[in-house]
Amino acid sequence: MVDNNIQVVIMCKAPMAGRVKTRLMRDFSAIEAAKLHAAMATTVIQRAKRLFESVVVAADDPTHPFFAGFGVEVTTQGEGDLGDRMQRQVKRAFDDGVDAVVLLGTDSPHMQDQRLLDATSQLQDYDIVLGPVEDGGYDLLAMSAAYPLFDGIPWSTTQVLDRTVQMAKELHCSIGLLEVSFDIDVTSDLERAEALGWHRVS
Repeated sequence: MVDNNIQVVIMCKAPMAGRVKTRLMRDFSAIEAAKLHAAMATTVIQRAKRLFESVVVAADDPTHPFFAGFGVEVTTQGEGDLGDRMQRQVKRAFDDGVDAVVLLGTDSPHMQDQRLLDATSQLQDYDIVLGPVEDGGYDLLAMSAAYPLFDGIPWSTTQVLDRTVQMAKELHCSIGLLEVSFDIDVTSDLERAEALGWHRVS
């Protein structure tokens, strides 16, 4: 377990049929897609708990029963676009006195432990560490202070990573980039993740 004063914040939607993993619904029913989302989120949360002492789930609906069984703090994401919601979580964490924050989504259950550990270790050399993914976004973001990094980012586009890097440079932050990975968005991604050793829960 990482001993440093680092908080992992997992941005997570409740597994509501028809509202999560909608691109998987080309091949799965809405209920099946929601179950896949729940399985992915469970893996991500459990991995973070195993590696880090401080884990917070930032949920769209903290009262949903899905979040009750993990034994971690669950907070509300609040209003606004994804950038507003992430910035709120980052500010809350640093206001609580942490030394660093790692933001995660739930679309990369296949992520290896070493990727998370590399991100935190690179914070010794960089202000911000990003984990690029093939669709132009990132699967993790680690930061050593509450930098206002998210204004004007075109979320859900291929420009997310590039614009985030540009914003970091404008803030005069040093940037570390991990190797490119991928998120699970469509069925072929799910198959790739399973080939890497992640197994969906039935």
